[in-house]
Parts: sequence; structure tokens; C-alpha cells
Amino acid sequence: MYPVGSNGASQAILDARELADQLAAQTSIDAALAAYEAERRGRILRDQAERIIESFANLEIEIVPQAWGEMLPLARQYGRSAYDAAYLILAERLAEKLITGDERLYNAVKGKLDWVVWMGDYQDE
Repeated sequence: MYPVGSNGASQAILDARELADQLAAQTSIDAALAAYEAERRGRILRDQAERIIESFANLEIEIVPQAWGEMLPLARQYGRSAYDAAYLILAERLAEKLITGDERLYNAVKGKLDWVVWMGDYQDE
């Protein structure tokens, strides 16, 4: 049974339920959100979203937990999102270069974090 009288409210309830299902089924919040959004916008069908998520899970990508307490100070320092800061922290923690095509991120840290490289300047070593 769905609420009657407000299509927007009804859709919000349905969206929340579907999003909760996607989040519960995934190890990656980003993958769950991307699959949900693509399905919701009609770009892919539900079974396609599920196959994408299954394929993603089979890649055996290591998930490295990060704390908000690490991300927020770095995000504030460079005026970037916590999402950008998470990538900066991960690259630093793994002692790897962060090769980016995100011009705003690159410009924010250029000259300050020498291990962040603009993708056009990347030279394979």
C-alpha cells in the first residue's frame, strides 16, 4: 500500500526503499548509489544494475576505511569535498601518486602535494 494524495511523497518513499535495498546489498556505497541512480533515471534496467554490482564485487577491490576526522580537515584545508580529501588521504597512505583529471582538485593542491599529478602531465616511469 502506497500513500495517496501526493505523488512526490509517494515517490520519495519508493526511492528511499529502493536506495536502502541497494545500500544493504553492496560493499561499496559509491557503487550502490551509482547503480541506484542509473536505474532510477531509466538508463538501465534493474537486472542490469544487479549485474553491474555483481561484476564490481568480483573485481576484488580492496576497501580502505577512512574516518571523517581524517577527511574533513584536509577538505577544509584545500577547499575541496570530503570525497576529494578521501582520495588524497588514500594516495598518501599508500605512498602512491594520485593522477587526476579533476582540474579543481589539481589546482587546489598544485605546488603543495607533489604526489598529485595532472593526468596530462603523467609520465609512466
